Formats: sequence, structure tokens, C-alpha cells
Amino acid sequence: MFEKELEYYRENKDTLLQYNENQFVVIKDDKLIGAFTTEQEAYEAGLKELGNVPFLIKRVTKEEEIIRFPALAVGVVNADT
Repeated sequence: MFEKELEYYRENKDTLLQYNENQFVVIKDDKLIGAFTTEQEAYEAGLKELGNVPFLIKRVTKEEEIIRFPALAVGVVNADT
């Protein structure tokens, strides 16, 4: 899922960094829907423009952000042993 969107992001990253660094972009297929200050603004704009369908929201940064979720926090493992 989101292969087209991530490919678009990678191919256009330099331009996105030039104009939208640290903003949240909304991408659907190979189209940039817009850039927004907050993730919430991006989400609401995506819903308004595209409806309730999957779309990518990605923060434009020079370095890729790595988000870690401990297994216990997301319920993958259980502390009751």
C-alpha cells in the first residue's frame, strides 16, 4: 500500500524540501494534493479533497523519521505472563 505515493515522494523530494520542508504533504497516487502546517490540517484537507479513501500524509524532512512503537505499547506482547 502507498507504493505510488512513496515513489512520487522520493522522485520529488528535492522540490518538496525546497518549498515545503517540515510541512505535511498529502499525496494520492502520483499527485500532490497539498502541503500543510500540521498533520491534522493535512488529514482534514485529504478527507475534504479525496473523501474517505487511503491517502499518504508524510512530513517533508531531509532525514527520514523513524517512529518506534514498543511492542508492549501497541499490544503485540502481553505483560501478564
